[in-house]
Amino acid sequence: MVLFILNLLVMQYTDFDLFVQDYVYNFQSGKWPLEDVHSHYGWLLYTGIKVGLAGFAVLLMALFALSYKSSFAFLRQYRRSFACVIISMMLCPLLASMGKQVTNVYCPYQIERYGGTMPYVKPLSPYPASFKQEKRGMGFPAGHAAGGFALLSLFFVSKHRKIQLLLGGAGLAVGIFMGVYQILRGQHYIGDTLVTVLGCLLFNVLLFRLFPGQQRGHMYYKTS
Repeated sequence: MVLFILNLLVMQYTDFDLFVQDYVYNFQSGKWPLEDVHSHYGWLLYTGIKVGLAGFAVLLMALFALSYKSSFAFLRQYRRSFACVIISMMLCPLLASMGKQVTNVYCPYQIERYGGTMPYVKPLSPYPASFKQEKRGMGFPAGHAAGGFALLSLFFVSKHRKIQLLLGGAGLAVGIFMGVYQILRGQHYIGDTLVTVLGCLLFNVLLFRLFPGQQRGHMYYKTS
């Protein structure tokens, strides 16, 4: 929570977001590094990874349902883990989407500084009185990356440190890939992505605290 608030303050009272985005954007060509890449391979690097996450969620749902069958009794010990990861994968992107509806912040590629038509306004600042807004901004927080950072929930399904680092690291890597991909396309600032990763982490800490587990096994067990 402290890091979450600190990041918001950095976004609001410094120009760190613009500093990073200025470094990423090519002012001479007027293009973002992955602009052309996305036009050719977005079906894989953007849409494909979203489809993969959806498939993973469906797999977990199937395993959760099978855990109620006597022939798959060994899955019962993982039932809580399945449920919490599914909840995270559903609610983290949903909460990010809801946040976009409220914050009204434009993406980097939309602002005048980077060839767009909209003014740059920080998350907690008002738009200039002279600006007549026809369409609300939907750039904050980072919704696409939220789907990946929701996999931080995998860190909490085990009490074994090595498994935590392996699963949590895998989830973090997916989220970082999705977040950096959007930054390099001019879709989000780095602050948007940091808010998302910290928000997803905070959500999962609370989620697994609210549903403490008693399972034993490789995915989750209590240590002495």
